[in-house]
Amino acid sequence: MKTSTKMLPIILSSIIVLLGIVLVGGSIFLSKFLEEKTQEELTYFQSIQMLFNTNFDGAAEREIKEANLREDHHHVSIYYEENFTDLLPLTKDTLDWAIERNEELFGELDERKMDLIVFENPEDITQLSDLKNISGFYSEFERLLGIIYYNKESILEGNELALYRFQKNILHEYTHYAFERKIDKTKADDSTLYPVWFHEGLAEYVGNDKIRIEHSYFKDVPLQQLTTHDQWQKARFINKANVYEQSYFAIKYLVDQYGEESINELVESIGETRDFEKSFMELTGMTVPEFEQELNSYYME
Repeated sequence: MKTSTKMLPIILSSIIVLLGIVLVGGSIFLSKFLEEKTQEELTYFQSIQMLFNTNFDGAAEREIKEANLREDHHHVSIYYEENFTDLLPLTKDTLDWAIERNEELFGELDERKMDLIVFENPEDITQLSDLKNISGFYSEFERLLGIIYYNKESILEGNELALYRFQKNILHEYTHYAFERKIDKTKADDSTLYPVWFHEGLAEYVGNDKIRIEHSYFKDVPLQQLTTHDQWQKARFINKANVYEQSYFAIKYLVDQYGEESINELVESIGETRDFEKSFMELTGMTVPEFEQELNSYYME
């Protein structure tokens, strides 16, 4: 009897230690898994929040939302300062355009709620994104789209360049959201299977909808070096490189050669194979480097 009594604290201690190991291991696994899914560094608390809410609002985001006006349009909550009010109708029209164009590209998508925060001051967007020299961003983890707008009066007057930049910004960033929804519908459901040049090329392709873009001279960065977010961020600042335009023409050439439906075919295939290179080869008959060589030859003629 006495032996059993002495053993009880040891057993309880062992159980507590074991639970601690499981919790620590589980938290590390959870954070790493969600970091891979979202391509963002997350705390354990953020990971738990995401599992329960599938849309995490950080302190800075909440503060900005509370200080701004709000207008809901479809599944999008638009947060803006009073000075932006005159641009709301155009913003809604552009969101309609983005929704319609992405449905043409990807088919019907599940519209999960998302937030759009509009900034007039470029410095303010740094509260929500660590990226440098940007006009907009999309965070899948927070399901948050942020954009900066310039030259309000020129936009309202219909200045071609100002209007193009404003609408392209919304079209581009919304396409990141829509592409994530498309990936959700595949068997793999993993956005990291797709190289960043493909993500950004699609966003640029929709962003430049109805616009003819002339191919200009820029320093090529091999697509194989534009696979991860770290590679992409470094390549953005390479002298004479333009990775956004380069990725746009990669997608544009893919569409021109194989049809717009090829995008959906490729995504569906990757959902099965979980291998971008393999599915790309099945669609085009080429490896990515071979495709890139053909692409460069076509535009350099």
